[in-house]
Amino acid sequence: MGEVLAWPVYASLLPIIGGVALASASELSFNWLCFGAAMGSNLGSAARAVYSKKVMSGGDIGENMDSANVYAVLTIMATFMLIPISLAIEGPSGMMKGFNAAYAAGGTQFLLHMVYSGFFYYMYNEVAFLALGKLDPVSHAVSNTMKRVVIIITAILVFGTPVTPLGVAGSAIAVFGTLLYSLAKNKFK
Repeated sequence: MGEVLAWPVYASLLPIIGGVALASASELSFNWLCFGAAMGSNLGSAARAVYSKKVMSGGDIGENMDSANVYAVLTIMATFMLIPISLAIEGPSGMMKGFNAAYAAGGTQFLLHMVYSGFFYYMYNEVAFLALGKLDPVSHAVSNTMKRVVIIITAILVFGTPVTPLGVAGSAIAVFGTLLYSLAKNKFK
C-alpha cells in the first residue's frame, strides 16, 4: 500500500500485542501444529486484507470492484481452491459420512444450525469487507482484535467461561492499547 505511519502509531500496537499475549499466557496447552495453523491463518487474513484493499483502491482489475464484489470474488476463488483440498483429505465418502453422522445426531435442527451458521458467517464477512473499504488494513486488524476481545468478554458473561486475573489484565491492556492506537492514528494523520 506504500503507507508509512508515524512511529507513535506503530508503538501503540505494542500494548495490544502484549495484552493479547498476557491474556493468552494462562493457556498452558500448546501444540506446534496448531500454532503453525494459527499463524498461517493470521498471515492469510492479513494478506487478504492488504490485497483486497489494493484491489478496492485501484482501478487496474475492474471498475466495479467495490468491497462487496471483492468479497464475492474471493469467496468463489476460495471455494474452488478448498474443495479439492477437502476432497483430497476427506474424500467424498468421508465428507458424506461426517454429514450423515451429524444429521443423525441432530436431524433438522442440525440443518437449521448449518444454514444459520452459513448465513451469519457470510454477513459477518460482508460487513468486514465493507469496513475494510472504509479503513486501512492496520485499523481493520486492530478492529478485528477488539472484536475478539468482545467475543471473549461475551463468553465470560453469557457462558460463565472461567477467567484468570492474568486474562483480565491482558484484555484490559489490549483494550487500552486500542485506545492508544486510535488516539495516535488521529493525531498523526
